[in-house]
Amino acid sequence: MSVEHRWSERKPIQMDVTLFYEPMGTILGRTRNISLEGMFVQTNGIKLPLNARLEVSFVSRSHGKEKEHHVPAYVVHDHGDGVGLMLRHSDYSDFYALRHMLTAA
Repeated sequence: MSVEHRWSERKPIQMDVTLFYEPMGTILGRTRNISLEGMFVQTNGIKLPLNARLEVSFVSRSHGKEKEHHVPAYVVHDHGDGVGLMLRHSDYSDFYALRHMLTAA
């Protein structure tokens, strides 16, 4: 069983994301909610194993510019229509992009 630690509130933000999971390749998804530490992604019935390590890609918009982010993550829970992911920030710009989205929501 996986343990999820949530330090910040999840907000209901929907955006398109791309998951890259080595054994399956690219999976298109849509977020249901996001926090600084994680997100729930609807995967259209595609199942991912608990603790699967993957990469989440999303686009942020700031000052009229778009930037693509690639954040390492792993699956902490699975609910029929999607997965809960815990993010492992490796770049401050990814963290700040999420923080900006959360404060604007």
